[in-house]
Amino acid sequence: MPTPPDAPPDFEVLHDAGAFVDHVGPIYVRPSDGALGLRVEDRHLNVAGTAMGGLLATLVDLAFGRAIRDEAADGASVATVSLTTDYLRPAAPGVWLEAGAEVERLTGRLAFGDCSLHADGEEAVRARAVFAVRSES
Repeated sequence: MPTPPDAPPDFEVLHDAGAFVDHVGPIYVRPSDGALGLRVEDRHLNVAGTAMGGLLATLVDLAFGRAIRDEAADGASVATVSLTTDYLRPAAPGVWLEAGAEVERLTGRLAFGDCSLHADGEEAVRARAVFAVRSES
């Protein structure tokens, strides 16, 4: 699949991530490690002219959910219980955002993780989360 012009060459468009994600996207995924990415556009900006915190939290939340589903039993559904985000620096228009989440512990019903979101290579958000995990089986 060819790389879209606004994403690095190792990313491809993420499909079927849900209607809400369609509103803020396109969001991209790097198949090799599951990292998610997005190019900050003018429509993503707050009144200060930087990426809205809610956009950054959305990308982090999506990265966590995908990482947990990848490690959980087939067909598991996940839901955010707690998401703590520390905003370390603003993300300017045009920067490439990249979120990589790690699942630190996955129990029968809960998952715990850590995520780092970078803006053009510099850490902009550090997040921790707890997700509920429900197996469909």
